[in-house]
Amino acid sequence: MTRPWGQWVPAAVGAGAAVLLLVLALVVPLEVRHSAPFGFRLTLDTERSIAVPGTTVVANYPNFNRVDLDLRAFTEGDRYDLTVYVRPDDPGRPNAAPIRRIPLGVKGDDVDYRKPAFADPFTTVRFPPVADSAGRRYYVWVERGPATQDDIVTLWSIKSYSRVDGRTVLAALIDNPPGMLSRVGAWVLLGGALVGFAAATAWLVGVTTALTIAAARRVPARVGAAARAPRGPGGAKTAG
Repeated sequence: MTRPWGQWVPAAVGAGAAVLLLVLALVVPLEVRHSAPFGFRLTLDTERSIAVPGTTVVANYPNFNRVDLDLRAFTEGDRYDLTVYVRPDDPGRPNAAPIRRIPLGVKGDDVDYRKPAFADPFTTVRFPPVADSAGRRYYVWVERGPATQDDIVTLWSIKSYSRVDGRTVLAALIDNPPGMLSRVGAWVLLGGALVGFAAATAWLVGVTTALTIAAARRVPARVGAAARAPRGPGGAKTAG
C-alpha cells in the first residue's frame, strides 16, 4: 500500500524548488548585458570606413560595471599596455572628465587581428559600478600606453553590462517594453514566462523525487526477499 507521505512529498519538494529558484532569480545579482543592435556596439566610422578607438554605449540598468572589448593588434608584440576610459556622453558636457580609468594589460596572442572564426574575440574589463547609470549614455574608448605608442591596436566592438538582480531587469522591461509591445503586454508575457518556468521546475523536481522514493522502497524489499530465501546444506540457497 502506498504510504501517505509518498504522495505529497514529491509535490512539496517540487513546489519548494520552484519557489526557491524564482526567489534566487529575482534577488541574486547577475551581470546583464545592455541592449544593442547586434548584441554589441560597433566602433566603425562609416564616413572613413575605419575602426575608431571608442564608441557610445547605452546602459539599460543601474550599476554599469563591465565592458567586453574586441581588440585587434596589427603589429607583432608579446604584450600591450592599454588604458580604458569611461565618461558620460552628454551633448551638454562635451568635455566631461572620465569617471572610470582602468589600466589593461593584454597578451599579444589574445588580441592578434587574425582571431579564429569561432574563438571568443572579447576581453572582459570590470570596474567599480556606476550606480545611477540606468538610461544614460557613456563613451568608452581605449588609449595605448607609453610602451605601445608605436603599435597599431584598434577596437572593433564593445559589449556593456550592469550587475543587477532579476527584479531590476523585469522592471526595466516593463517600463520600456521591446518593439511594439505595450506595458500590459509586457506584464502578461513576463508573468506567463515566470508561471511556466515555475510549473516546469515543480513538475521536473517532483517527478525526480517520486522516482527516487520509489527506487528507495524497492531496494529493502529485494534485500529482505534474499534474506528469507531457504538455504540447503552448507548454507547454499535453494531454488524456490
